[in-house]
Amino acid sequence: MEKKGPFGDDALQTSNRAELRAVIAALRFRYWPGEGFSTLVVATDSEYVVEGSTNWAKRWVENGWVTRAGNGVQNRDLWEALLGEVERYHDEGMAVELWRIPREWNTVADAAAKEAAAREDAPSAWAEVMGVNI
Repeated sequence: MEKKGPFGDDALQTSNRAELRAVIAALRFRYWPGEGFSTLVVATDSEYVVEGSTNWAKRWVENGWVTRAGNGVQNRDLWEALLGEVERYHDEGMAVELWRIPREWNTVADAAAKEAAAREDAPSAWAEVMGVNI
């Protein structure tokens, strides 16, 4: 969990940012269509990530990244990065689905997100996380 977002802006470390960051990292971890995937399912217990991606984001974009309450969307940088990844894969013929699972199914990932958000020695700059295609 870096202290700067994907576009170089300073960012607070929160559990919501850690959850978004994890999804972005999973999408960027490999070139999934190149491994034969036509659909990638991301399972998370984060209502924020699933509802934001599947319901709220369309309205935010249409409203110039302003919420119904008239406030700027929090974590816009990460939302833009996430939506960009989903759109990129869509353009390449692969669907990205976000599924909300019960919190008790996700205790390890939830603990990791909270730990990442609480780290004081977090890296300053955004770092790409890449897997190795075998």
